[in-house]
Amino acid sequence: MRAKIFLGAACLLTVLLGGYAYYTQAARQNAPVFYFEMAPVDPRAMLSGDYMALSYELENAVRADLRGRGTLTFYAAPNSVVQAGYTKRPVKIAYHGRRFQLPHQFYFQEATGQKYENAAYAQMRRLPGGRFLIDALTDENFNEIK
Repeated sequence: MRAKIFLGAACLLTVLLGGYAYYTQAARQNAPVFYFEMAPVDPRAMLSGDYMALSYELENAVRADLRGRGTLTFYAAPNSVVQAGYTKRPVKIAYHGRRFQLPHQFYFQEATGQKYENAAYAQMRRLPGGRFLIDALTDENFNEIK
C-alpha cells in the first residue's frame, strides 16, 4: 500500500513539475521583448562562472529619487527601447531601494567576456506578473552578441 501511495505521489509531482516547466517556456516565448540601454558594465569572474554586472541608463537617471518600494512607469519606443519619454506602450518596472527589479547579472561561457564588452542594450522579456528575464545582450544595432 505504501509503495502505491509513494508511486502516485511521485507521478503527481512529475506531472506538476513538467506542467510548470511547459507553462514557463510557453510564457517566455510569448512574452513581449524590450531593450534596456545599458550604462558602462563591469566584467568579473565568480565561483559559479564568468558574468557581467549590468547597470541601466534609466536606473542611473532616477536613482536619487527612489526610496522604499514601488513601481515606475516608463515607455517603449517603436524600436522597443524602454525610455522616459511618453509613447503608447507603457512598461511598469518595480523597484526596491535604489535598484530596479531587473536582472543585474548576465552569465556567459568562460573566457568569452571580451565579446560582450561593447554591448549597448540588454534584450529582455516581460513575463506574466511583471518580472523581466534577460534574453541576450545586443550591440547598438540590436544584433544579438553570440
